[in-house]
Amino acid sequence: MPYFRGMKMSWLKRFALGVLFVFTNSICEAQAVNLSDSLKDIFKSKPSPSLKLDSRNSFVTGQSARMAGIKAGASFKKTMVIGFGYSWLLSDLNQPTPVGYGLGESRINMRYFGPFVEYSYFRKYPWESIIGANLGYGYIFLRPTEGTSKEKIWRTNAFVYEPSMAIDYKIGGWVAVGVGLGYRLVIRGSKDIEQNFTAPVYVLRFRILFDKIEPIIRKELE
Repeated sequence: MPYFRGMKMSWLKRFALGVLFVFTNSICEAQAVNLSDSLKDIFKSKPSPSLKLDSRNSFVTGQSARMAGIKAGASFKKTMVIGFGYSWLLSDLNQPTPVGYGLGESRINMRYFGPFVEYSYFRKYPWESIIGANLGYGYIFLRPTEGTSKEKIWRTNAFVYEPSMAIDYKIGGWVAVGVGLGYRLVIRGSKDIEQNFTAPVYVLRFRILFDKIEPIIRKELE
């Protein structure tokens, strides 16, 4: 089983990286059209609030692992979004740890916070295609599943880099839902926790379209 699990993970990693490479290459070839608005012009526009929730399915040492995240920032000209996000591991994954003269179970925890950027390179209502990247700094640690102890075992710093691409579908001009594909690279200060957090990522997205809602609210308040 570990052998076949390793083969599966290797194939998934190669597939995710291959898709991201092809996707990024196609974007670069189309930059003359997609970046007709310079960054200077984009940032000259009045920003609107941006709020996103996402659920990311990934892997930890070959085991299915679900991450949750919330992102808040500013959207410029409906093209560029810059902000900060917070992500954490939702799945109940355990690792054996020494307890007294035996072994006990401890839950794996992963949390990180950092900036993100997204660029919308294609828009044709109700579809929108987006590329982005997340940077994160946080912690990975274990917490005993038995008893009431909240001790953080083998806590280590973690740096996370996560490029991604996504397709959103706008519903009624108020919200958008979407799916995406990415790859999470994790660099840790210590490897006492014997798990591999670097893996492909599959994203489910939900975002509120404040640029559509804001004018309506403003009109109601006048």
